[in-house]
Amino acid sequence: MKKTLLIFIFLSFIVTANNLPELGDYSSSKISESDEIFIGRQILFQVNQSDSIIRDIEISDYLDSLGKRLINASTDPAKKIEFFIVSDPSINAFAMLGGVIGVHSGLFLASNTESELASVISHEIAHINQKHISRFLLQQERASYQSTFIMAVALLLARSNPQLASTAMAGASAGSVQGALDFTRENEKEADRVGIQTLNNAGFDVRGARDFFTTLKQANQFSGGAAPAFLQTHPITSNRINDIEDRLKDFPYKQRVDNQTFHYVKGKLKALLDNKEDTKNILEKNIKNKIYINEGGERFALAYIYLIDNEFIKSYEQMQWLFDNEQSNPMLSQLYINYLIKINKVTEAKKIYEQNLNFFPSNRSFIYGLADLYLETQDSEKAIKLLKENEQKFSQDPILYKLFAKGYANQGKKLLQYENLAEAAYYNFNLQEAIIRMDLAIKANDGDFYQKSRVESRLKQFQKEQQIHTNDN
Repeated sequence: MKKTLLIFIFLSFIVTANNLPELGDYSSSKISESDEIFIGRQILFQVNQSDSIIRDIEISDYLDSLGKRLINASTDPAKKIEFFIVSDPSINAFAMLGGVIGVHSGLFLASNTESELASVISHEIAHINQKHISRFLLQQERASYQSTFIMAVALLLARSNPQLASTAMAGASAGSVQGALDFTRENEKEADRVGIQTLNNAGFDVRGARDFFTTLKQANQFSGGAAPAFLQTHPITSNRINDIEDRLKDFPYKQRVDNQTFHYVKGKLKALLDNKEDTKNILEKNIKNKIYINEGGERFALAYIYLIDNEFIKSYEQMQWLFDNEQSNPMLSQLYINYLIKINKVTEAKKIYEQNLNFFPSNRSFIYGLADLYLETQDSEKAIKLLKENEQKFSQDPILYKLFAKGYANQGKKLLQYENLAEAAYYNFNLQEAIIRMDLAIKANDGDFYQKSRVESRLKQFQKEQQIHTNDN
């Protein structure tokens, strides 16, 4: 079930290979930035079509924040990298051409500390910054670009899920794909070196890299001998482990307290994933027997599961413990607001949203949650006003435009509704849908002169971008 996202990406690229940008003369020293951007957008378009992606705002914002912190401390702080979370219990993360990194939910859950999680993400950032994937493409001097790209996607699929290797090889020669895998093994040592330095620069404990391998060994022990996906796609040798240990000696010991949000994100993932009844039973036993790494994270997860199951009293009991024993945190407030909404205390939920925005004015979960609550209670004016106040902060966020569209639809303003649906499609990397929606905005019977001029201009921009891609191909 969780494999379908990556199979879908692979097969989509086989079908559309002729529409991908040419890399030019194979003797070129590098892939152009515009080619990488285009390929990255194509990957993200396919990703956004999948139901295997976790789209929770709080979880996504945490990953984006962690990723940005590591990027800023990396060898290329200006590099734009997009992150997404796959609902997959295997322990893995993978970098893709075009500055895209996928992280499995299983990696979050397996990481005992924030430094362990950060060590894996910094490793993947290093693969991108050191251009390991584009180097592989440029090595394929005698292959056509289309075949080369299919082999690259095969490589990426195998990195993400080794079981897909046979499927991937159906689209490219087995020897070429194996060469790609060998190429990535040669670069693991470099990604370790660069990633550990990035980890230290960002203020994390570099020993998280070593500790993560211990976590993997434990996972291997309890998985019946099948190596975790990360070990299969990032093979560990004794030389590599020794090299990591030697590098860690260069860094002083750093005692670091985890950001509690890390544990709440893990808790929320536990609540959102499958087998909730089993998870609930495990959490109850862990708390009762005091078997946990972080009690707050366990209770947070249990409170969410109780809330999902409409066990309101039990959920509130866990929340009360958290408020009494933990420091203030936006995720705790959002959890309580969700509880209030479910027990139909909407007015109180609005009030707490508004209070929290005074302390966390850029929190997407609060902004969008309150706007959506206004919309659900037929207060479109307030929703649109709140969204406009934050439009500059989130100008490339499709969720913002979807909420705008919903507000304008409530008001019967067709031009503005379709305009914002077009922007939502555009920032979801769906240029064709954006053009269709913007054309509907132009054809709407309402809207003033300035609004019509704006949508006409924006449509021309979309069409020009589409034409550029068509000409490049």
